[in-house]
Amino acid sequence: MPDTETLYRKLVTHIQKAALLSSCGSVLSWDRETYMPDGGNELRSRQLSLLAGLAHEWSTSPEVGGLLDQLADSELNDAPDSETAVNIREIRRQYERARRLPTDLVREISRVTALAQHHWAEARAANNFLQFEPWLQQIVKLKQEEAAAVGYAENGEPYDALMDEYEPSVNSHRISGVFQQLRTELVPLLDAIRGSNAAPDTSILTRSYPVAQQEKLATLAAARVGFDFQRGRLDVTTHPFCSGFGPGDCRLTTRYDSRFFSAAFFGTLHETGHGMYEQGLREDAFGLPMGSAVSLGIHESQSRLWENLVGRSQSFWKHFFPIATELFPDALGSVSEKDFHFAINSVTPSFIRVEADEVTY
Repeated sequence: MPDTETLYRKLVTHIQKAALLSSCGSVLSWDRETYMPDGGNELRSRQLSLLAGLAHEWSTSPEVGGLLDQLADSELNDAPDSETAVNIREIRRQYERARRLPTDLVREISRVTALAQHHWAEARAANNFLQFEPWLQQIVKLKQEEAAAVGYAENGEPYDALMDEYEPSVNSHRISGVFQQLRTELVPLLDAIRGSNAAPDTSILTRSYPVAQQEKLATLAAARVGFDFQRGRLDVTTHPFCSGFGPGDCRLTTRYDSRFFSAAFFGTLHETGHGMYEQGLREDAFGLPMGSAVSLGIHESQSRLWENLVGRSQSFWKHFFPIATELFPDALGSVSEKDFHFAINSVTPSFIRVEADEVTY
């Protein structure tokens, strides 16, 4: 029988191959939302469905289960917080969840969501989201099937099965408690802000901001806070996102509005936070739990930190406001740094999450 180190290396190799397949799918997804012609949507959905199925089959193969069983009681688990123990434990958790899902369902979810993304973009452009309703209904039905296949506690909610994929060990009941605590504090705060006589001049942000100049400022800011453009890039899309394909390749996206400063600038800082987290992951642990994001919540904490705690601070704009004024002399030439800082920290409820302020996000 092979020694435990050999078994562990076999497991690592297997999981990293599955991660490479998923990474290929991520590249195709990024292209779909940036440069792919509209006519390629049907083919792209089939490509993504195939890759999703292959990655799922590879990561849930009997070989993976056998290796995990052989490693379960090995000395590699003696120190629970060691790298090997964490990888084995988390791979086991992911394996047990994934193997409950039929590969056909995994393929279908990938296919439908890929097609739906295109139809959502069309509905958004037409400002008619009823066009998207049939696709949303299909997605909800498929995710209900996923929740049923994965399973959840007898007194739990179907959403618990889905939430665990993004925020391990967290359920609806626990999240509801967090939201209630936030609501208790935020509603009075929002009421106080609305009742205040101190109102920023937000018209500052809706003047003419040429897109080419916005791109220069957004790229400069991303680089100066730490995003490595030798290992990443910034492109345009309908709905901003960040895709980390693996070591050395992280893609940021943003969107520009020539009559609104905040959307692109703070959206780019937000995605930069995601990107810097991805670029900070261990390259030698690609595809393994020790080289992956801890959770979506932790990931989002990094994007919000750079977007708001840093990006809307006085110290940040002491450095960047002179640069912004030089790039946008017509819009900001007569504006003080203080008034600009007040404007970018205004609180206004909005249904558009990616443009929401800190209080109403």
